[in-house]
Amino acid sequence: MDKVSFCNVDYANASQELLGNLYGLRKEVFADRLNWKVSVRGDHEVDEYDNAFSTYLVGTCLGVPLASVRLINTVHPYMVEGPFRGFFSHELPKSDLIAESSRFFVDKTRSRALGLGRMPLTEMLLLAMHTHAARAGLDSIITVVSEAMSRIVLKAGWHYETLDIGEASPGETVLLLDMPVSRENDQRLKGVIEARNGHPLHDVLDLNHRPRAVECA
Repeated sequence: MDKVSFCNVDYANASQELLGNLYGLRKEVFADRLNWKVSVRGDHEVDEYDNAFSTYLVGTCLGVPLASVRLINTVHPYMVEGPFRGFFSHELPKSDLIAESSRFFVDKTRSRALGLGRMPLTEMLLLAMHTHAARAGLDSIITVVSEAMSRIVLKAGWHYETLDIGEASPGETVLLLDMPVSRENDQRLKGVIEARNGHPLHDVLDLNHRPRAVECA
């Protein structure tokens, strides 16, 4: 069975090839398929938050990128205090123990082409994010999600607090979540993945998190 491998890479250490591949995949997902109003430059989806303060988690199988999320520590400028600020009235954190996640995606087209359509890649990306946060000494991660995504996160085993509820556009409800990094959430995330796969976690998932761009290429 082919494993899905996750690694983390800082923007400053990432090769231009890796960033180009990642931003190109984000364009396919967010701009072309979901029709989000995102910043597109040529074949890339890239914005002002893709900078020296960003860390990317990238999931691959057989060398093919399938999933990713961007993390920014809240001591630096981040999206909830920028373009999402008008959605919420809640006081926003500025702490080196809290990061924001954004641009979370799983490419189902690529995963199906590799025969991974039944693999819980969303849950795996959540676990990779939780594992990285724990290793980095973070207390929690905040993020903005739709109501549907909030249910997915909870069903995956990551229990959270809803800090605020807003409206991104008429009829489009969004939630500001505070997602604690804890042993209990770690165990629940792992349990859900093992139950879904029917295999021990180490048989299907590699959370190496080696911060070398070559590991994500």
